[in-house]
Amino acid sequence: MQRLSRRVKRRMRGARPLVLQGQELCTHFSIDADQLEAFLHERTIPFHKDSNGQIWASIDAKKTTAGTR
Repeated sequence: MQRLSRRVKRRMRGARPLVLQGQELCTHFSIDADQLEAFLHERTIPFHKDSNGQIWASIDAKKTTAGTR
């Protein structure tokens, strides 16, 4: 039986998600700031709203931009 080289055995790492805040999310999705929270709820994208009212979300750019542009 032939042994596989180490290079073949290595796992490929997946892409890391982007962590964006409110204005960056608006720019990424091309929407207005007042529509952001409703848009995230509609797309079922998990997000966090901090004590200052700032919205943060971790997104996978490949999955979330497929149907928006």
